[in-house]
Amino acid sequence: MCITEYDELRTFAEQREEGRIEGIMEGIAKGKKEGIEIGGLSMLVGLVKDGILTTIDAAKRANMTVAEFEEKTGLKA
Repeated sequence: MCITEYDELRTFAEQREEGRIEGIMEGIAKGKKEGIEIGGLSMLVGLVKDGILTTIDAAKRANMTVAEFEEKTGLKA
């Protein structure tokens, strides 16, 4: 395309669509991360409370230190 063929409205529409798609992808990634963190931690807390896992094992599965796991969940080793 040469400079004389520039269509401002089309360019803005394309940029807006690219931004919308980028926003959707960021939202999906954030939702997955939060879902794993929140849902996964809830499941691990349940397993610890049921005596199936120790707090140390649950922290390992959550890829956290025991201190981080205890702080986020309120459980103690």
